[in-house]
Amino acid sequence: MQQRKLFFFIGTEAELIKLFPVMWQLTQKGVPYAIIASGQNDLKTSSVLQALNGGRVDLELSDEKTIRKTAAGLLAWYFSTWRSAKARLTAAFGADALRGGVMVVHGDTVSTMMGAYLGRSLGMKVAHVEAGLRSHNWLSPFPEEIDRVLTSHKATLHFAPGPEAVENLRKARAKGRVVDTEYNTIIDSLAYSRSVPCKNEAVQALRDGTPYFVFVMHRQENLANKKLVEAMVARVTAQAQTVRCVMILHKPTEVTLAQMGILEKLQADPRFTLLPRVEYFDFMKLLDGASFVITDGGSNQEELAYMGKPCLIMRDRTERSDGLGENARLYGGDLQAVDDFVRDYTRYRRPAVTPAQSPAACIADALCAATED
Repeated sequence: MQQRKLFFFIGTEAELIKLFPVMWQLTQKGVPYAIIASGQNDLKTSSVLQALNGGRVDLELSDEKTIRKTAAGLLAWYFSTWRSAKARLTAAFGADALRGGVMVVHGDTVSTMMGAYLGRSLGMKVAHVEAGLRSHNWLSPFPEEIDRVLTSHKATLHFAPGPEAVENLRKARAKGRVVDTEYNTIIDSLAYSRSVPCKNEAVQALRDGTPYFVFVMHRQENLANKKLVEAMVARVTAQAQTVRCVMILHKPTEVTLAQMGILEKLQADPRFTLLPRVEYFDFMKLLDGASFVITDGGSNQEELAYMGKPCLIMRDRTERSDGLGENARLYGGDLQAVDDFVRDYTRYRRPAVTPAQSPAACIADALCAATED
């Protein structure tokens, strides 16, 4: 059996979604790899992992159920997991197999940083997918900006999704090799989602019915601002008089709306469809069928840019340039921007993007080459 030299260190489902097409490419090539889950999210229940390999994780370092959903709880989890991780990795795969292997991490979570630091401490090369994105503000988004910068210091192979990210790495004098993948791997995941049938009956019914728009607001900095929550609910309620509103209820969103006495009113409003988090491939279908989208999700910004879908980004600033000035408008703390976007969202429609090359295929080829160096 061919020895595994590639190790994917994954913490959240968002990371899994973007690494999925890279691992899919390696699977098609017959290249072995291992999946290490930090436990920040329970990946084994993910429909994305089910599609990849039936839900297999080679090593899970912790259990999501034990993590308190607070900043302090996440910090405590990080150090607790870190203390035992190196020994557990060595026991599972062997020091010789790890030394000289490639630890692949993605994005900007605390798990990203953990995987990069573990990889270097074990004598591994570190490959960072979606490298070079910067908001140039250490506190926004927090802690993502810090995670990215610290991860880049440990990486020796940087996969940057476009010229702006490449330039950021050049200015930071990033060590090692920088590979411009031109696009984010999310474009490959999006293409795959279009190739599989919709499983969620509610999503399929929406796509077959009347026009709708999607509203997603789940980031803590937005939910903590009660005046903003009230203002946004009032605006989407007004818009729902003419176009149905499909609202995604992440657990923090549901809790906040319930505490504010808003949830029950929305549940009783026939112009709203309230959905819990939808599995990724069906969620892409939901976004693809929408007239427009209002969201505070960073990955959503990328996905919608590739779809050419009108999008309002509910963030003060963003480390991503995808779609800005084209299909996307940044809220930037100005409610007037929300009103202007909703009033004239059709002017933000753009053709869908078709890449000349698959970013995932580019990354898979470079990872294979890195195991032979």
